[in-house]
Formats: sequence, structure tokens, C-alpha cells
Amino acid sequence: MTTLKEIYDEKLIISLDDLKKDVDLLQQIQTRLHDLNLYTYGSNDPDGFWGPKTEEGIEQFCKAVHLNNIETGLFGPSFAEALMETKDIGNVGRFSIPHWWNGGSKEQLAQAIAKEAHNQGITDRNQICYIMATIQHETAGTYRPIAEYGGKNRRYAPYYGRGYVQLTWKYNYQKYSNLLNQDFVKHPDQVMEPDISLFIIVHGMKNGTFTGKKLSDYISGSHVDFHHARKIINGLDRAGLIEEYAKQWQKTTLF
Repeated sequence: MTTLKEIYDEKLIISLDDLKKDVDLLQQIQTRLHDLNLYTYGSNDPDGFWGPKTEEGIEQFCKAVHLNNIETGLFGPSFAEALMETKDIGNVGRFSIPHWWNGGSKEQLAQAIAKEAHNQGITDRNQICYIMATIQHETAGTYRPIAEYGGKNRRYAPYYGRGYVQLTWKYNYQKYSNLLNQDFVKHPDQVMEPDISLFIIVHGMKNGTFTGKKLSDYISGSHVDFHHARKIINGLDRAGLIEEYAKQWQKTTLF
């Protein structure tokens, strides 16, 4: 018997085939889906059997919280946490700030980045390695959100670089204000908050928000081009150095 809590606590990954055979786990999932009005009980429910109702409920849930477990066929900590913690599916926004993250060590950040990447649908480990390499460079090895040196004197002040990635220019602050229903234009220093900065770097690198170039353009499956992936952030500035950082992160056991 596997529980949702065990999947989350022990960072387990369950395949779709194994999930379909796990009666106890399916009963837990059906119960939570029912709580969220995504699964209607029949006379014997929760029955712990995979069927159209269960599949549809999981699909609707994953779509609502922006997880791609049905597509990948893998169910892990992000899915378990979301299913356990979501209280009202009607109040799940298109994007949400990961309020569970308030900063920490390099090791804790690596795990937080991996978790947030999975929450946003990134399953390619090399993409996560490159996000970490980018943070290593952009924060000068501090692994903490930082502000651009001399930023207050820049022509684009007060919208100078902040965060794990140096978010710059008013239109970018406005873009993330709209996405997260915050007012970073009025309060730009909020971008320095670790949870907000965590969301921004993962979202921006995944979706090409910063330069129009995105992670999947350079890193996807067997195609791994850490060097040119720098274009996601800033041309080829220090591309070789960040490429080496990414290769070092490939060796980590933190995620």
C-alpha cells in the first residue's frame, strides 16, 4: 500500500501502470477528487479501481493546477502535494506563487527549484540543471535573490535587475504583475522575495519570457546545448562558464 503522503515525503515516483493496480492509493485519490467535486461517488465508491470517472477526474485536476502527469504517465511528489493541499479547485488561479519557499541554503534551493520546475511541468533533469547554473551565475554564487549593482542609477530604474534572474525593465515587471496578480510596478522590491523570484526564473526560462528563447529550444530529451541556452537570458554572455556550471549540476544527487 502506498499513500499520497508517502509519495510526497519519500519523493516516490509512481507510473500510471502501477497506479492503476494500487487499489488503496486510488481510493485516496478518488476521495480527494470527490472532495474537490471532480469525482462523483457511485454505490461502491471509492472503489479503488481505475475507470473513466477516475481518469477524467485526474485529468481535470492536473489541468486546473497545471501539472502534466497524465501526459508523462508519472505521478510524484508534486502531484501528491497538490492533491493533498488543494482546498477549492475553483480558486486555483492560472499561476500561483510557491509560498512554501522562503529561502535557504544552496542545497535547499536546488531541491526547491526542482520542486517548482515539476510544479510548472518541467520534467527534463537537464533543464533543471541549467536553471541552477543560471542562478549560480546570476547571483554570483550566493544562491540568494540579489539586486543589480548600481541599479538605482540605471536608466531603467526603478525597474533594475532583481531576483534569482535579473528581472529588468518596467514591461517585465508589469508582465509578472499580471501573471501573479501582484503589483510589482508599484512595489518592485517584492521581486526579491524568494518565493516570487523562484516562480519567475522557472516560468521565464520555460516560456521564453525574457528574450523569446526558452529551455526546450536548446535542451530537450537527448538534445542538450548548454552553451547556446544562454540566449534564454542574455545572448552568449559568459555562456561557456555557465555551460560548465550546468555540467557540474548534472552530477548532483540533490534532485
